[in-house]
Amino acid sequence: MFSKILTYSVLFLAIYLWIQAYSPFIYKSSKLFPDDYRNGDLYHLSYLPQFKEKLQACPAIKQTIKNAKVNLFVIGDSFTEAQRVDKNDINALKYTNIHWSKQAVIKLDTGVRNVLILQTVERTFKDHFSQEVNQFTFEKTTEKAEEKKSWKRIVKENLIYPMASIFPEKDGIEQRIESSLFSYDLFLTFREMKASLNQAIFDRVEKKIVLSKDKKSIFFSEEALQTDAHSAFYPFSEAEKTLLIQHINAAQEHYLQAGFDEVYLSLIPNKVSIVAPNLGRYNHLIEQIQADTNLKMPFIDVFVEFKKNPAKYYLKSDSHWTCGGRDIWLKKVNKILANP
Repeated sequence: MFSKILTYSVLFLAIYLWIQAYSPFIYKSSKLFPDDYRNGDLYHLSYLPQFKEKLQACPAIKQTIKNAKVNLFVIGDSFTEAQRVDKNDINALKYTNIHWSKQAVIKLDTGVRNVLILQTVERTFKDHFSQEVNQFTFEKTTEKAEEKKSWKRIVKENLIYPMASIFPEKDGIEQRIESSLFSYDLFLTFREMKASLNQAIFDRVEKKIVLSKDKKSIFFSEEALQTDAHSAFYPFSEAEKTLLIQHINAAQEHYLQAGFDEVYLSLIPNKVSIVAPNLGRYNHLIEQIQADTNLKMPFIDVFVEFKKNPAKYYLKSDSHWTCGGRDIWLKKVNKILANP
């Protein structure tokens, strides 16, 4: 009897591990496994104990809506995802955020002011604006047209699309299996020991991270290696800048014609650009873009503020901003929303 119970238990556990590995939705919603990034994304890559820092959620900024007739839309990245910025932080009636990798159909309320922010971290800026910005498309269907949906579309919207979001084709399957089994604090201790020995004896760290010259700060290699096209130290030509600004201006024109009242650009500096610009020959990408007289889109500048106190606005164990850095950005956004 006991052997049968043990057999079925092992079988059930194996099936569950297989299912959750294929589904980010099930993996996250189960809450059975520790968060891989609870100590920071850069610590998660390096396992260097000196950069271990338990991340805390920033307190919500309760807003009193001064301008009741404004909706905010953001096309952004991980800096403005739900765990870092939500509707309670925004001085608007409605807040809509999607990631650059996704698309959404929206309907603008013509009775309110509609503001769009295109937010990107510095290292992925060129990727996003080297092509057409079309993450939002606009709902134009009438009620009668909605009634005439084909059965194929109904099946897709109510069955296939939800299942696709639960079981995407490719989304870190091996990583979730590894995380399910080895992300507990006990295993992290052994990983830290290995990483510390490699650094102390061989002066070697994980290839995906780079340390500052004084070894007190840690960065993504793609933003800190001079040979990486996303790096703050990779050459940035005048021709490249001209093309990117043309695409930014085209995005502004597209969304203004679609019905938005204002469109803003928000470039968040790489951590290395603020904390350790001496790692190489800094290309001053953000400053060049924002200062170019051909740029028509107004921008939300945090670069100047962040440079005043480099150690204050980025997390020790993570590539993202501290609550103080986030609050600077939110104050600038909410000021725009409150003053048409």
